[in-house]
Amino acid sequence: MAIARKLVSDVRSLHKMLSTDNFINDRVILSEIRNNTLLLVKRETNLRKLWSTDTLYTTIPCLELIEVPISECCNYVDNCNIARSKYKLPRISEGNYQYVIQGVYSINAMGGNGKKLKEITINRYINLLKLPLIKKEEYFWISNDYLYITNSLLQAVRLVAFFEEDVPNEVMYPECGCGKNVTDEDWCKNPLDKEFALPGYLVQQVLVLTSQKLLSTYYRLKTDVNQNGIDENQPIPSYPSRGTTTA
Repeated sequence: MAIARKLVSDVRSLHKMLSTDNFINDRVILSEIRNNTLLLVKRETNLRKLWSTDTLYTTIPCLELIEVPISECCNYVDNCNIARSKYKLPRISEGNYQYVIQGVYSINAMGGNGKKLKEITINRYINLLKLPLIKKEEYFWISNDYLYITNSLLQAVRLVAFFEEDVPNEVMYPECGCGKNVTDEDWCKNPLDKEFALPGYLVQQVLVLTSQKLLSTYYRLKTDVNQNGIDENQPIPSYPSRGTTTA
C-alpha cells in the first residue's frame, strides 16, 4: 500500500501550478485521490479483478460484536438471537455483484483467522430458518451499516474489506485490545500518514485523473486575447467562492 502523503506529493509534482498553490491543501487533494480510486477500483471489481490482492483491503483485526434479536434487522418474529457489530461500519464499497469484502473470519484462540463465514442476504437466511434442517453453517450480511453474524455466541470477528471511508479508531482499535497493541501514535495518526489502499498498477491513472480534475476545478483556460492585447491563453486561478462579497 502507498502512504497517502506520498500520493498527494506525487499529484503536486505532476503540474507546477499544483505544486505551488497553497489554496489547494493536502486534504483536498487526498479527497480527490480517494474519489478517483473508488471509481477505478469499482471498474476493476466489476470485471472480477482485485478480489485476491492484498493491496486493496483494510483489515479490522478484531471487530467487536454484541448479541441482538434477529427482529432488529428484519420483520421476522422468532426467539432466535444473532450477533451484530457494536459500532456502525464505515461505508464498504459495492460492485455489481456484492460488497467488496475479501472475508469475515471467526477469531481462533491464537488470535489468527479461524473459520471463514459465508455471505448471505437476510431474506435467504430467514428462508433457511423456516426449513427443518440442522443449521451448522455460519453466515454474515450487512444491513444499515452494521455487520450481522448468525452465531450469537461470537464476540468478535476479523473483517477484511475495501472501505470507501477511513475506519474510525473505536472500530479499528477496540477496548478489548484483541486486535493489536495500540499506541498513542496509532490513535492520533494524521490521515495523510496512513496507508492508502490502492493497487500499484492503478496509481498512475489515479494521479493523472486527480491532477486533471483539480486543474479543471480550480483553474480555467482563456483562449482569447483581451481588448488590451494581452494573451490570456494560460491558466487563471478560479477558486470556489468563499461567500458573498460587498462592493
